[in-house]
Amino acid sequence: MANEITTPTGFNALSPQQQKEHRAKIGVRARAILGQFWQDFDTHDAEKAIEVEGWMDVLENCSHSEIRYAWRDYQIDPNNRTARGRLAKPDAGALRAIILSKRPRPALVRQPQLAPEPVKERCDPAVAQAICEAAGYTPKRFGGDQ
Repeated sequence: MANEITTPTGFNALSPQQQKEHRAKIGVRARAILGQFWQDFDTHDAEKAIEVEGWMDVLENCSHSEIRYAWRDYQIDPNNRTARGRLAKPDAGALRAIILSKRPRPALVRQPQLAPEPVKERCDPAVAQAICEAAGYTPKRFGGDQ
């Protein structure tokens, strides 16, 4: 079944090498996106590396096409512009929100209804005693007189 929680999907279905390559490509894309917002004279390389690493962490469960289309949608959304009309610096969470809003909602997997168990008739104490005696058991008497 495709919806079973034990089935690895997305990033978790990739081999360790594929995961590393996937994250690296996200890092390249993040550097390209953020490059227009970084000011080389006031943004240190260590700060850039940490910011890119955060993007890789947030977006690792997203496909490259999802990231690309989310970036496109972010750029054309007028709400992402400053008062002067310049594009506001995004964070990885903004792109992730766009991606998740476009993904289909997961289908609820319902277990098939089981037929109710039939109600069993209780055995009469005299019949139970006779069955036990026929099988060679002599337990305490069932029912009233003990």
